[in-house]
Parts: sequence; C-alpha cells; structure tokens
Amino acid sequence: MLNLFFSLFLLSFQASASSFPSSFFFGLATAPAQIEDQLDDIWKAWGEKGKSKAFLNQVSPHDRLRFWTQPEVELDLATQSGISVYRFGVEWGRVMPRPHEFDLSVIKRYHEMMAMVKKRNLKIMLTLMHHSVPKWAQESGGWHQDEMQKHFVEFSQRMIQEFSKDVDYWLTFNEANVFVSLAYASNMWPPGENLGFTSLLEIGPWRGKALKAMDRMTDAHNEVYSWAHQQYPNIKIGIAHNMAYYTSKSWLGKISASQIDRMMNWRFPERIKKHMDFFGFNYYGAEWIKGATIDIDPVEEYSEAGRAIYPQGLYYILKQIDERFKGLPIIITENGIADALDILRPAYIIEHLEAIEKAMKENVPVIGYIYWTLSDNMEWSDGYCPKFGFFGVERSNNFKRVARPSFELYRTIATTKMVTQEMRDLSWLLVQKSINLERPFCRADDGVTALDEPKKRRIVKKDWRFSLEK
Repeated sequence: MLNLFFSLFLLSFQASASSFPSSFFFGLATAPAQIEDQLDDIWKAWGEKGKSKAFLNQVSPHDRLRFWTQPEVELDLATQSGISVYRFGVEWGRVMPRPHEFDLSVIKRYHEMMAMVKKRNLKIMLTLMHHSVPKWAQESGGWHQDEMQKHFVEFSQRMIQEFSKDVDYWLTFNEANVFVSLAYASNMWPPGENLGFTSLLEIGPWRGKALKAMDRMTDAHNEVYSWAHQQYPNIKIGIAHNMAYYTSKSWLGKISASQIDRMMNWRFPERIKKHMDFFGFNYYGAEWIKGATIDIDPVEEYSEAGRAIYPQGLYYILKQIDERFKGLPIIITENGIADALDILRPAYIIEHLEAIEKAMKENVPVIGYIYWTLSDNMEWSDGYCPKFGFFGVERSNNFKRVARPSFELYRTIATTKMVTQEMRDLSWLLVQKSINLERPFCRADDGVTALDEPKKRRIVKKDWRFSLEK
C-alpha cells in the first residue's frame, strides 16, 4: 500500500508549496559511535553493562552499522539520495588511544573514507566530538578536568592538519549541552554521574559542576577556532547545537521552560558568539514541560524516541537565532524522526521544510538542511529501538538495508529542491488515515526511561502541521 501511495505521490509535480535556492544544500548525518564497528569505546562498555536498552538483545550490537570495515554500503546509499553534503565524524578515542599519541593506521583509514566520500561528489561535514570521549579521558575525569581542554585542542589541531583539504564544514562539538546533561547530571550516559539538575545552574559567581564542564567545552571550541583561522584562513567552523522548543501548558511549567531554554539553548552559542562561521543546530521537536520535568502529553504526537513533533518550534528558533546572531549563516545540522512504520516521516520532513522556507522568506539566512539519518543505527541509551533511518537494517540478514518509502520522497526533494502542494497534501493524508493505528514507542511514560522492547502507542488525532495561525 505504502509503495503504491508514494509511486503516485512522486508523480505529482504541479503547484509548488515551497522551493529552495540552488545554493541551498540537503544532506544526511551520522556519528562514529553509532555506526563504526571494531570500536572499543565508552559506549561499548556502557552497552555491555546493560545501560543502553535495546542493545544486548540485538544481533551483533557491537558491529553497529559496520561503517569502519564497510563504509561503501552507507556511502552508496547516500549517493543515491540526491544529497550534496554528508556529515560524519572521526572517533576521538580511536584516533588518540592514549594521551598525546595518535594511531597513524586509524588516520590513514579516515583518509580512505574521506576519499570515498569525495569520489561520490559529496561535500564533507566533519564532527570532532559526537557524544563520545576516549576511555582514558573519561577515566581521568573527562570534562570536569581542565586538562581535557588541552587534550581536545591537541586532537582537533591534528585532525584539521590532516583533513583540511577534504573537509568543507567543521563541527567541533555535537550537542555539548545534551552530553553534559545526560553524562554528568542525570546518570543516563557514560560515565553515569548523577549530579542532579542543580549541577547545571548558575547563581551569581557560582556554577554547577556540569555547567563548568560545558563551559570548558566552549573555551576549547574558541581556542580551536582561533588557531584554525590563523593557520587556514578560509576554514569554516561551527557547532551542531541541540535546540528544542521548551514550552508548557501551565504557568509553573512555562517558568521552568523559560529557565531551561536559557541554559540549554543559548548559553553555549552565546559563549562562542565571535567564534563561528555558521550556526549549526539540531532540532527534533518540542519538549512539553510539566512542573520542572519533561512530560509525555497524551494529546501530542511524538517520535518513537519521545520528541514531540512541533514544526513551529523550528521556525521560532530560526527567528531567534537570526535576531541574536544577525547575518550568521545557519545550517540545520540534524532534523529527523524515529518512525519504524514510516507514516509520520513524510509529513514530518515536509512540515519542517515549510517552517524553514517561511523563515528564509523573512530573510533568515538558512543555507542547508541535514536529515538524521540514512540507516537505523545505535541511538545512545535507547540502543537500537528508535528507527530514524530511511533504511531499515536486517541485522540477522548480514545487515541488509531495506528502503522505506520516504527515501524516495527525500531523494526527490533533495534533487529538485522543491516541495509540491500535492506532496504536502498526500503526506498529511497518510497521517490522517492512520489515526489510532498502534505504532512502536521506545520511551516509558516519564518520557526519559528507555525500553528494551518498544511498547505500543496510538497515532493521535492532532493537527501538527506547520502554521503560525495556531
């Protein structure tokens, strides 16, 4: 049914709902800790302890997506997608297995990977730290230690020296705000510290321990940026910062949401304001706050990973970024939805692109959009439960990739740089026809706890399409 639906879907090219300039790029994103095999990292150890749900109960969990030994599988699919920018990363602990030591064989392999990407006529966006630090660094205190800044700068300088000719966009950190929150404040990610929410607060001259860790990361970014621009004047460096639309349906929740917004959304970028060539950020949806915690609201629609779908939030954040960082080019470095049934994904992509185009019409300088992700992978403490990919992965069948219908949709959009009104209408019709259908959900009712096996949640009757009139 779905394949037939999208066969008709992709034939409908009449009235244009939105279009993007020729300079605008579409891309795909991933991360080394989520896709590389033969990797002895902090996430392998975390999974073996049972800390990542839906991990040990999967086939060959440590192989992730075998990108280290078989990168051509993913890269060939990326080539077919019509994108022009491929975002991936170098694994810090693999490159730098001990302090001040670099594994030349690993560096050589990353050179080979980048050559594969360039051979496929794709530009490279490279992430230096994507939710993973070397095991030796974690054991010595991680970002709680001032020495960590020196280690990261040393690593970053070497990577820039090695790969500057191949990389088009550099990202120092992916979601530093999320990393310190989940690794240090809430016991959800390795090393599993539980310092509590107060560790992320600032009261006068006092800063919580987790907040100090995040500030060390801003200082490291600024140092790398200044050095890189002295050595390579034309280099383009930014971040991939997580931004959510924090909101609530109660007055107390709105107060909490405002405080969380200030600390999570704006502290990191404001501290590196003069050290960015572009503002990169990841947007997945709204966080509905109840009291002082994230809530799963039964009347809202969510991805399998517990992110509330809210395209308007992307528009509002784009407008705020432009107001605070006037003239700075903006890249959506991640946007995506976990949706194994592929019912919500088409409308999700289209409605977020509608929000982007609306902002661009109002002179917000957005230059690119990158979808997360190509193939289902290991999603941190959620393990393999959430299905973000355009391709499913049959792990028991030699990791065979199985395309979801939305892949053809994204390929058409990336190739034509256009969304037709028919695409928008048909994608929403698919959602409407599926109301009350049971779908997998990988979070418990608290919105935080991951599950080894997904529970069932029904598609709700909610109009979450992009509109500023709601």
